[in-house]
Amino acid sequence: MRAIIAFIEGQPVSAASDHLVVEVGGLGFRIFVPPAKIQELASLPAVKLHIHMTVREDSITLYGFDSEAALSAFRQLISVSGVGPKLGLAVLSVWEVSQLAQILASGDIKALTTVSGIGTKTAQRICLELKDKLKPASTEESIELLASAEIALLNLGFRTAEVRPVLRSLVRKCSTVEDLVRLALARLARGEKQ
Repeated sequence: MRAIIAFIEGQPVSAASDHLVVEVGGLGFRIFVPPAKIQELASLPAVKLHIHMTVREDSITLYGFDSEAALSAFRQLISVSGVGPKLGLAVLSVWEVSQLAQILASGDIKALTTVSGIGTKTAQRICLELKDKLKPASTEESIELLASAEIALLNLGFRTAEVRPVLRSLVRKCSTVEDLVRLALARLARGEKQ
């Protein structure tokens, strides 16, 4: 079944250890996100989460990610036998997508077993099935992403000296210019440099 919801954009109104509640037009959506991202996302005035929706006989569950790359990685992870949504979120809570891609490309089973719930056999299966599917971003792609995001922020009136360190600290988390600019704007609004 095709996903009905591609993304949800709204205000985080509450957070728990495994999910956020995001208000959109008077509705509150409970969205499960990687646990390591909860505090960061909950502190933002607005979030845009790319959604994976699971429909079961007795429930509809939403899983949200701050980039399309993370959503894609999650879908790849849960396609592996023995890896459910909770484990997929745990993996993406430990590593950014680019780091996970490098781990899979190098076949680093030991690194995967550091995630609670992943044993050696599951780690081997993940590496075997995903090593050619999850590709690390090339340096050229990262440079292009940084340049485009910097131009967008300069056009909004920011200075090069304030945006460059922020963009460099965020580029590995993002797969699109839009995601990178959105995260950078949120961080710049809070007055953080990196």
